[in-house]
Amino acid sequence: MYLMVVTSVVIAFFYFGANTFLSPSYLIENKNYIFGLRDQNLILIGSVYFFFAIIWVFLMGFGTPLIIFAGFAFGTVLGSVLSIFSFTIGATLLYCFANHYFKDLVEKYLGNKYSKLKNNINENELSYFFSLRVVPGIPFPIKNLLPVLFNMKVKNYFLATLFGEAVPIIISVSIFSGISSAFQSNKDFSLNLLFAPEIFFPLLALAIMSLVANYIKKKYFN
Repeated sequence: MYLMVVTSVVIAFFYFGANTFLSPSYLIENKNYIFGLRDQNLILIGSVYFFFAIIWVFLMGFGTPLIIFAGFAFGTVLGSVLSIFSFTIGATLLYCFANHYFKDLVEKYLGNKYSKLKNNINENELSYFFSLRVVPGIPFPIKNLLPVLFNMKVKNYFLATLFGEAVPIIISVSIFSGISSAFQSNKDFSLNLLFAPEIFFPLLALAIMSLVANYIKKKYFN
């Protein structure tokens, strides 16, 4: 299903010439119209994004493209809220579905690789999986499936995902929201743009979060 959706989108994207609308020259020439259209249909676009993100995450899609769109289209606050809850709902649905229908398959492909996590996560699954979600190096779809190995409670899975993904999503959406603001205000896209407050501080927060996450990884998940 995931491959079919991605293939269909890519074919439609190029067949109808949608890639033209993403060219820098087109965006610069029509940015006022694009942002005006967004402001006039914010509720509709937000609703479509929310439900699409749930389905995308459920189909094991990666979160980065959605994060980029949310930052550009909705800004930091709304983009973060929509992304956090849609990602959490989509991941929880995927976990329930995989745990019920594909538990043996998940065990086959992930059981040996992450076997050492079982003993630790069973002691305090909520806090342990929360920490696991902020650790770098594990792809987002794999993180969503790992609790199938531990038969984690759905409530704990939902809460750990909600709070574990909140900080990185907020920081990432803030970065792309800052770039969007710079684009709207006609700022030059150069190295100096990195020092704009709306971009510099989220990047600084991202660097600090990466250091903390790597420390947690080396100490508890080595």
